Order: sequence, then structure tokens, then C-alpha cells
Amino acid sequence: MRRKAVNEVFTPRNSSVNTSMYIDRGTHERALYRSVTGTMHSFLFGESGSGKTWLYKKVFADHNVVYLSVNAANVSRGGSLVDELYRRCFKDLKAQKVGYKETKKAGFSAIGTAELSHEAEFVLEEKDKLYEVYKYLYSKSNKKGATIVLDNIETMFESHKLMSELTDVLILLDDDDYAGFKVKFLLIAVPNNVLQYFSHAKNPTSVGNRVNELARVAGLNAKQVQDFIERGFVNSLRVSIEDVDRKKLAKHIYTVTLGIPQRMHEYCECLAYRVEDNDWSYNDGLMDLADFDWLQKGLRECYSIIEWYLNSDETTDGRRNQVIYALGRISTHQIDASKIGAVISQDFPSCAPSSNSGIGQVLGYISKGDKPILKKLLNSTLYSFQDPRYLMCIRLMLYIEPITEKVKKKTFTLN
Repeated sequence: MRRKAVNEVFTPRNSSVNTSMYIDRGTHERALYRSVTGTMHSFLFGESGSGKTWLYKKVFADHNVVYLSVNAANVSRGGSLVDELYRRCFKDLKAQKVGYKETKKAGFSAIGTAELSHEAEFVLEEKDKLYEVYKYLYSKSNKKGATIVLDNIETMFESHKLMSELTDVLILLDDDDYAGFKVKFLLIAVPNNVLQYFSHAKNPTSVGNRVNELARVAGLNAKQVQDFIERGFVNSLRVSIEDVDRKKLAKHIYTVTLGIPQRMHEYCECLAYRVEDNDWSYNDGLMDLADFDWLQKGLRECYSIIEWYLNSDETTDGRRNQVIYALGRISTHQIDASKIGAVISQDFPSCAPSSNSGIGQVLGYISKGDKPILKKLLNSTLYSFQDPRYLMCIRLMLYIEPITEKVKKKTFTLN
């Protein structure tokens, strides 16, 4: 069995599904298929890089689902959802005539020696583009029905016009003129709670009654990460890794990438090239080099922002540093001062704060400004990361110096 090239195995931004590296996600796959073959539209959400695109493409390929994929960024660019759908379905058609002129000449006998003419302009009746799109997809699916995948819909959220148009289209789900074509939408976005993004458009309740919000697509679990490493390094790249080292590697990758598939592909691509440069021989030291490479390649901005928020090493207790370090130890999606306080008490026993008031101030501070690390959840004292890459970066760059209990950063020169 031949050794594959690294870029055949680890494909972080491949639009098509890398079937040899795709990790089955049974619950999500079943739920998605049942939803798109049900009676409602579907909404799929999850962090950037969590595998939403590969998930729906894998499910649709397995079940022969006919679909049209549309990027909402192009909808925003063009200014109309229906126009973009029509363009995608009929982009190869020549421009259609939208009107004509007709000239009539007066009879000679009626006007003596003069010849006069009269010109009238007529406009052809405009087609219902949405109807034509649905009819086209219905035919393409052999009358079984099709799915329109609208990806990156967060790019439309700021446009009242586009969200109103999308609302109208979704509400037509059970309209007599359109329902017979059996076309439904799969909306894909990073945020959850789809209904809040229709709240400023008309009829948000009607949309809610027609959209099934699926469970959040999260990162892979620890066992799935081990499977990923086995497939990639051992089976595809033919790298010999001792069982104890394989478990250590899997734990490290799971910790720093959060099991998010795209980030795993990015990190493992960096590591695989380091292994290749070492004559395809793996050792633990290559992980440190891969950490550096990945910071250079994918986390540069996050590193700089976190570094800016850190206190100087000369600070007496470095409370802000402790809070930022503790953020990297939190495994829950939502963060508050009490959770951070518990981590600090455990990891910094000699200088833990007597209350969480100072911690709350730090959390508030790093959730403000032009480039905040955290965002405060509406009407609560809870926070979450602006981007999970901040969490990944904190876990890579910060550590505790054992004797002084001070937070230190690994010094990487990001050229």
C-alpha cells in the first residue's frame, strides 16, 4: 500500500468530502436526513470549521438527495435571494427578451401623399423566478423533491430587505402554488437560535413554525480524534507511532483543536510535514514544532491579541494573566467568574483571590474594545469566546512556571 501525499490526507479547506478522513457522525447524520426528508425547512449550525459542509454533503451523497448549494455571500452581493437562485439554475441560458416594439404604418389612401408610422412598446409578462426554480429542481429530482442549501446565512442578517425576502420564501413552504414541487431549504450558519435573526423581519412566528433547528454541530470527541490520527498518520502516511505516543498525540490534538475537524486537519498537516522532513519518523518533539507552525499559519492574529491583553511579567500577581490562563482550562461553552475563580484557586493556591469581584472586572475588560477575546451573553453574567481559536491559542501559548506560579507565554516570533 502506497504512502499518500500529505495534502491528499489532511485537507483543511477542501470543499469536497475527503471520504478517507471523514469521521462518521451518526446522530447528526440521521437527524439531518430525517429533517430534510420531513415536512419542514432545516437549520444546521455550529462553529466555523466544525464540519457542517462535509456533513450535509456526505448525507446527501449517501441518500442521493438532489440539492442546489448557494452561498449567501453571493445573495448579499447581488441583493436578491430569488435572483441568485434563478441565476444558479439557469446560468447557462442566454439573456431572455423582456420586451418588444411594434411599428404600424398608416395606409396611403387614408392620408393622401404622406406616409406616417406609429410605434408601440410592449413589455412581456415577467416570469415568477421562484416558481421556475422550483419547477426546475422538481424536474431534476425526477419529481422526488430537492433541497436548497443556503450556506453562510449570517452574511444576510444585517440586511432587512434580504431577511424579509428569505422570510417570504420560507413561509411559502405550504403554499398551494409551490408546495407541490417538494423543495425545502437547509439553512447553514455559525450562530444558533435562528429565530432571533428573523425577529426584525415580518412574521417571525410563521418562520418558526416552518423551520426545524437541529442540534449544534460540535467538535469530535476524544475517541473520534484517535480514529482520525489512526487513519491519517498510520494508515495513509504509513507512519509508525507507538501506542503510548499515539494516545499522547491524540490527547494533545484534542486539547488544542477542541476536536473541530478543520482545525484538526490544519494542525495535522503541519505535524505531517514535520514528520516527512524527519524521514517519516515520529517523535514527541515534533509536536512542539507543529505547535509553532500552526500558530504561524492559523493563529497569528489570536496570538497577538492575547499577548496584548496579558499583564507584564513584572506585575505582582498577574491577576489578568491568571484569568486568561484559566480560560484555557474551561471546557464549557459558557463562562462566568465563579468557574474562573475555581480554576484559579486550584492552579494558583498561594495567590488565589478571596472573592470573584476582580475576576469579573477582568472578564468585562477582555470582552470590550476593538478585538475582544470574549463576548458577553445578552441579559446575563455569562461570557463565551468570540472565536474558539482564542481558546486554542491560549492552550498552546500559556503555561504556569512551577516555582513562582506565574503565568508565562511561550515565545514565538511570528514573522
